[in-house]
Amino acid sequence: MKKILLGMSLLLLAYTSFAQTSIRIVDFDIKRGAEEEVARLFADYHSVERKSGGAHLQKVYYLKDVTHRAVFTGDAANWGVKIKKTTSEWDAFIGKMRRLQNSAGPSVVMTNLRWKNADREKNKVAKNWEMKIKEPEKFLKAYDKFIKAIDNVLGDHITVVESIDLGGNGGTHRSWLSGNGLNDIILLEREIQKTQAYQIFIEERGEVELINTYLTKTIYTFN
Repeated sequence: MKKILLGMSLLLLAYTSFAQTSIRIVDFDIKRGAEEEVARLFADYHSVERKSGGAHLQKVYYLKDVTHRAVFTGDAANWGVKIKKTTSEWDAFIGKMRRLQNSAGPSVVMTNLRWKNADREKNKVAKNWEMKIKEPEKFLKAYDKFIKAIDNVLGDHITVVESIDLGGNGGTHRSWLSGNGLNDIILLEREIQKTQAYQIFIEERGEVELINTYLTKTIYTFN
């Protein structure tokens, strides 16, 4: 069973190499009944033109003491918004957000290593795997071969693998697989597990330790 679980963490990786996009994540625990207000505040503040990448608000499930997360992506050499907010605007936004939180988790900094792009509007739910990969180069080589082999099974689902550069829960990488809901992802996983490519991937990827698994749902995306 453990071997199967570890194998699933790898399937989330992506076939297409993506530009070295930087990813910044902040997790927080929102007070009961404050979800709509948090979403409104996030939309009001972050619905602006960015130099690169985007700003995303996600609902988080099955991760201890986390109900939501803010995700910021972009080119580290061209980061941020085109028109910078004032200090007073930032302080007002943070002050309102803090009053709606039970707690805020630490930031996580990651780099995108693989991305198989597909239908983001249709597939807003994602199953996430945080893991320790002992031999990253070996893993990515096996992963590229694997994702290419199951491209017809993946269809319009997004698959991603990222390195964890700072923060996290002890893992070295995160991967995720998108779908239009949890059942869609579960059924897709079952189809993937039936393929010969999946079994080969398990054998060729090297040692992997699964740290945790959880679900996210994108509420807003601005880019």
